This record gives sequence, structure tokens and C-alpha cells, in this order.
Amino acid sequence: MATPRRNGQLSSCEPCRKSKLRCDHKAPICGRCLGHDQAERCFYHPAPLSQPRARDSRAISRRPKRQQRRDNQLVFRLDQGTPRTAIPGPQPGLPLVTDEGSTLCDQHIARWTAKEKRTLPPGLLGLVSPKDIFSEYESTLCVEEPGSLPVTTVPATTVPATVYPPSDSNQVLLGAQILSHLQKIRWFYEIIELKNKISPGWVLGFPLIRALCDSMEKMYDCAVCNSQNTHASLATLSHQIFVNTSKDIQTYPTMNFYEYFDLVTPRWETIGLVFALLGASLFHTPDDDPVFTHRNPWKLEKSQLRNVATAISDICCQFCNSAGITSDPFCWLTTQQIVLLSLMFGESDYRVWQKLGDLSTIVYAFDLHQSGEDIEENLPFFLVEVRKRVMVCAYAIDKELATSLGRPPRICSRYCSIPLPLDISYENMVLPRSEGEKLLQNLDANGWNNEGSLTVGVRLRVVLLTSLLRESILELSLSPSTQHIPTRVEFVSHYRLHVMLIYKTDSKKPHRELIQESRQTQQDLPSFMHWSPEKAAAGAYSFPRDEGRAFAHIEFTYQEFLLRRILLKRLGINSQGLIQSSLEIITTLLDIIVMRTRSGHSVANMLWDLCYMGLPAAGILTSKLLSDHSSQISNPSPTPLSANVRSIIIQKLNIFVSHLNSLVRPHDGNYEISQQGTRFIRRVLDQILSPQCPQPTPLTPDIDLSTNWLDGCDLDGNFDFMAWFDNIHWKQDPLLNFT
Repeated sequence: MATPRRNGQLSSCEPCRKSKLRCDHKAPICGRCLGHDQAERCFYHPAPLSQPRARDSRAISRRPKRQQRRDNQLVFRLDQGTPRTAIPGPQPGLPLVTDEGSTLCDQHIARWTAKEKRTLPPGLLGLVSPKDIFSEYESTLCVEEPGSLPVTTVPATTVPATVYPPSDSNQVLLGAQILSHLQKIRWFYEIIELKNKISPGWVLGFPLIRALCDSMEKMYDCAVCNSQNTHASLATLSHQIFVNTSKDIQTYPTMNFYEYFDLVTPRWETIGLVFALLGASLFHTPDDDPVFTHRNPWKLEKSQLRNVATAISDICCQFCNSAGITSDPFCWLTTQQIVLLSLMFGESDYRVWQKLGDLSTIVYAFDLHQSGEDIEENLPFFLVEVRKRVMVCAYAIDKELATSLGRPPRICSRYCSIPLPLDISYENMVLPRSEGEKLLQNLDANGWNNEGSLTVGVRLRVVLLTSLLRESILELSLSPSTQHIPTRVEFVSHYRLHVMLIYKTDSKKPHRELIQESRQTQQDLPSFMHWSPEKAAAGAYSFPRDEGRAFAHIEFTYQEFLLRRILLKRLGINSQGLIQSSLEIITTLLDIIVMRTRSGHSVANMLWDLCYMGLPAAGILTSKLLSDHSSQISNPSPTPLSANVRSIIIQKLNIFVSHLNSLVRPHDGNYEISQQGTRFIRRVLDQILSPQCPQPTPLTPDIDLSTNWLDGCDLDGNFDFMAWFDNIHWKQDPLLNFT
């Protein structure tokens, strides 16, 4: 937009000003540029006389020599004395400015600042998509929520359209603006490492992330070192990164991880990965941490930095999609973006489901679902193990989102070879192949560590075993026919076959019913992963290493809970096992909190377990208490709880609700959902324990709830929490943290 000059006249656009022609000052593109087909170059510079002069192309560059890698990929430097690649369009030394005075990068960031959520509706059957927990009984039950306020939605911000149509020059300049943020790469690394100290990454551990950020810092420093025009230098580097991104990554077996990251750093997928890691780490970083209060010379707020990181990672992903490439870093970027989008918008947001489709496409296109010695022998040892972990994470995310949304999974194990990753540390993973293979002698016959430690490898292996079982559970839940569900629950074929292939056991072993298969698989785990509820009740588990036992136990118990839930939801078969598995989940969660509290470890990363596993189980127990209480007034229940079990359930629900209320903070994505469940559980407990006492009206509501969120609900009826849970749109982390 033309702005008045000191003499009061309107300023001319850059093409008219340089050509000394009369400009009609129209916005966003003047008439003369439209007539001469120069719309791409037409823009109004706010201070044209302050622009740096273009350097003489004949001047000798002061840049150091560039280094070459295989396939002639540029790593960091440019050849001395070699003229730079000409970039058409606006001057590379200038930011691409729109008529609103903002850059292209600023516009992308603005789109992430206040984004309206586009929530997916639950699937046809919605196994544990949480909102279905209340819907089955809301026509017969009624609870008034005094003081409730309607939930307000975040309005979508209107972002001005980009003045310039997409072109190569604009893409290069946008890339240069992205690269300018890398001047803060050392600060970004501190934030990412701060998160990894609390919750270590599942794919890229400390040595790999450190090598990645070190290579990124060297690339940026070499680009701007001794440069008189930083914008032009970054534009040249941006152009070369586009060239590198369009090429395949050439590796060889003896390559170490420093060489690998030096090779892949000047690519858009790797740059996007850094910002995706940063964005996810910011959700785990306290606002008052010194990294923001004392080591933040840019005075950036955490929310602002999160929007910048999300926008840049999305732009880099678009660059890679335009190039039509697949690579290991691109698979890491897509996986990490699912985590980041889930943290920002919740698992039920359409963008998360769409990104899962991209991930499944990359897994198949890049052949991550196939493995073999002929493939692994041509790769570095660390890259072989990273690929195994990425495949496990992709497979587990697919099953978790499919379960939450009630949709068919996109990655099917019968078409994949998913080996268990080795239970080794990241420090050992980055060793040369000869030394890495020697580490196999320190593992048992099935690849578990002999120290009895809850490592990332242990978590990944347990998650893979339970995800294989989850695929069979999804098949039962989503099958259009219910005729063979009881038989399928009691007979399993492809799950047992896959586990036998992993462990190389006897394929002629008789098949057992699915719940028994889950218990047998848990029993086949190493001894340090065995959990005894009786010993836990006696206080035998008090060491931090015992958390591994609890982790495996709750994962397998949750699978049994889902199987019991299928029988109840689809066939109306209510079993005592559903109550037992629900009580076991709540009890184990409380035991884990006690162990972590005694050892001084943080319990903040238990939010997923408390909400996605604990709250549905608490809903089943609360529904049973309410059903027995109502049957005392009307018809007696055929299978009422014993007085002892009823007392235990009430005690544990009170403690569970207390932890849920204190650990889920107001800025967490699932705060409203957890508060709704917490308030209803408390109301049920109050009515059961003191039915004659009137409910006090709170002075102010804990949260803003919809005025009709429990319309038609009456606590005197049999209320099913799972009907509500199966339709809730969660806003919390997925199963895995990949950073």
C-alpha cells in the first residue's frame, strides 16, 4: 500500500520508481505493472532509500570454500570466487513484503496464532472416543450444572492473502526468512534438551539431537560468516537447500552419525524437524523456567515461539511435498508433526488425522514396513535402529488414533514386517556397526536388557506388543457384523502368529482366547517386567525401576479393558471382568504416582495415562456404584458389589479424582474434559455417601461448561460414562512422545 512521503505525495512502487515512470499508486498492484505483466515484482517499499546497495557481481566473495559430500550435495559453504546462482524476482537482499507490511513468513505464523479447530465427528462405533460415555443415557438422566457457562470457541483470524502468486523466487525468499530464525538455534537446543531431561525422546535421543543442532548451527554460521548482506547470503543458502532437498540421501555402512547429520542438515525436512521438536518441547517447558526468563534476549513469549515453530515446520513440510521426496528425516518430521498438532489441537482435529494419512503413505513409499538383512547391511548401524523405532512409533500412533476416533487403522501388521527394536541406549546406538553388534551379547535371547531397567527400548517393545493386540481389538470393534464377536474374543489367529514370528516360537502351539493371549504375552516378558497386584498392595514395589513393571501391567490391562468393553457395547454382555480391569487400572495408576512421588520424580507426564486410561476406567466404576445405588431404591441388581469392594472403589476414586484435579492444569488441552468427569464423579460419590444432603451450589464454576452438557441426565438412573467418553474430542498428547 502506497504511503505518503515527506512532501505529501504518495510513494511509487519499486518497478516504477527504479524505471522513473509515473505510478498510479494503486494497491496491491499498480496499473502500470499489471499492463506490463510485472505483477510479481510490484510492491511498495516503506523506506526505499534505506535499501542496501546490490553488490558487484564481479567482486570476489569472502566466503570460505564449500565442502562436498556424496552426490555433490552442498553442506555448508560456497565456492570462493564462484558467482552466486541468480534468483529471479525481487532482490534477495529484501524481505518479501506485502501491502500490509508483513513478510510471507509472518503470514504463515499468523495462521497458527488463533486457529479455529475443525473437529472430526466420532466414528461409527467409536471404541473409546470419549464423548460417547454419556450419550447412551442422557435421555434418562438429568443433572443440573449450576453456574455453567457456554463453551466459547476461538474465532478464526482473518489472514490477508499473499500479494504475490507462488513462484520459485518467492519460495526461495520465504526459505531465507525461515533460515533467519536459526540464529537462535543454540537457544532452541536448550529448550529441546530441557524437555528430554523430563521425558526422553523415543526416536532421537541426546547424541542424535545434539549432532543435529550442532550441524544446523555450523550451517547457519558458515552462511552468514563475514557477510555484508545477511539476507542475500541466506537467500543463496535457501536456493541450495531446495536443490539438496530434491536429491536422494546417499549413505554407506561405515558412515557415523556426525557425517550423516552434516549430510542431511541442508534439507528442508531436517530444518522442519528441528522446529517441530522445538514446538512439542514447549508444551513441556514451564513458563517461569530460566531458559525463558534469563536466557531469552529476544524477549519471546512461549506461546509466540510455539506458533513460530509450528508454522515453520508446516512450511518446510510443504516444501518437501512440492519436491515429491521421501527420506528418513522427512519421516521423522511427519511423525513429530503428528505429536505437535495433537498437542495444539487435540487428537480429534482433522489435521492430525490427515497427517496420519501422510505418515502411512511415507511408511509404505519409503519401505519402512519392510526389513531384511539385505537392506540393513547397506545402512549405518544407528540408522537401522532408528528406522525400527520410527516404524514402531508410526504403527502405535496409527492404532492409538484409530482407537480414539473409532476408525479403521491405516497401517496393518499383516502387510508389514515390524521387528522389535534392540533394547540399547542411544549412546550405544551411535557406535560403529562392529561395536554395536557386540552389544547384542549383553541382551537376553529375546533382545531385552539384563539390568532390569525401564529404558526407552523397553517401552517401545511393550508398546509394539500391545499395539499388535490393539489391531485385533479394532477389528472386533469396527467389524460390521457382531455374530462372531464372542468366538473371536475367545480365538485369535493373526495376533498370535505375529508374536510367534517376533519371538520365533513354535507355530503349532494351540491358540487361546484373545484375553488369554494378552495375559500370556505379558507373562512372556522378562522377569523384571512382571507385576503382582498382591505384592503391590503389600508395598513390595517401591523402587524407581519397579515403574517398568507397572508400565507393562497397565498397558496389557487396558487391552483387556477394551475387550470387555466391546462385549458390553456391541452385545450388551456385562462381565465382572470389566469391573476388575477398571479397578486394576485405577489401582496401578495410583501405585505409579506413589512410586514417583517417593523417588522425587515428576508425575507431570502421566496426564495421558490419567485421562485416556484412568478416566474411562473411573467412569465404569462410577457407573457401577450409581447402578447399585439406584437398584437399592427400585429393583435389586443381580450382581451387586460386595461391601468390601464397594468401599475400596470409593476410596480409590476419591484419591484418583484428587490427583486428576491437581495434575491437569488449566492450560492443558484436556482440562475441560477432565474437569467434567471429575465433577460428575464427585457428584455421584456425594449422592451415594450422603443421599439426603442437598448439593451446595458453588459460588463460581471451576470451568466454562456448556449449559446443556448434561441435559436430560438424572443421577437416579444407570449412567454409562463410556457413552460420554466415546464422543469427547480430546486435546491431549497421543500415546508417544517422539522428541
